[in-house]
Amino acid sequence: MLTALLAFLVTFGLLLLLARLANQLLQALGLLLTGRRDSMLLLYAVLLLPGVTLHELSHAAMARLLGVRVRRMSLLPAREGDRIRLGFVEMDRMDAFRSSLVGAAPLLIGTLVLGLIGLAVFDGTRLNSALLGGDLNAILQQLGAVFRAPDAWVWFYIVFAVANSMTPSPSDMQSWPPVVVFLAIISLLALALGGESLARTLAPTVRSILLWLSTAFGLTAFIDAIAVFVLAVLCWGVGRLTGRQVDFR
Repeated sequence: MLTALLAFLVTFGLLLLLARLANQLLQALGLLLTGRRDSMLLLYAVLLLPGVTLHELSHAAMARLLGVRVRRMSLLPAREGDRIRLGFVEMDRMDAFRSSLVGAAPLLIGTLVLGLIGLAVFDGTRLNSALLGGDLNAILQQLGAVFRAPDAWVWFYIVFAVANSMTPSPSDMQSWPPVVVFLAIISLLALALGGESLARTLAPTVRSILLWLSTAFGLTAFIDAIAVFVLAVLCWGVGRLTGRQVDFR
């Protein structure tokens, strides 16, 4: 159980770090190529459009499912101070619980999509088995096998676009703290009342879920790492050709 939790935390943390790097490098590449922020924003939005579309549709679908009216939705990019907004969904006001679910929808749906791609396209079952066995050689072999998947580079792009667009924005997470605290209290009460028998009953299911999530996040982090390397090389090459520089601060 502890190993599964550690694998989940490491792969998810690594994915968040790589997604941040990839977004910075993608914006930098746009600036180096065009020399204009507006052109960079357009290029950035177009490249991430599949992921942005899934992100905003996830918000809208969850809102409709919870009975919240969706007023309008946009996929047009815009700058908001130092931030880049790639789209938005405007909804009626709602309580904290529903707001948390709507805010978390892109992360939940994005993870589901990445998991399905990993399972159906990149044979995630074998990678999951390698993780279960803790065999490092088998894990590396399965990661290398993703390049032999049919239309691998098309799926790489889809995974990249989804992974780098599914992270909740600050506004998505505004109502999370009280809901997380409430759920934590409920979970602790359930464990206290159920005792060790409940923990033993739930442990295999939780471990299986954590390992499948680790598989999905691990595959995605691997693809993102490739993208980060390619983007870094392109930024270096374009910078040398154009004589432009980008300040990453």
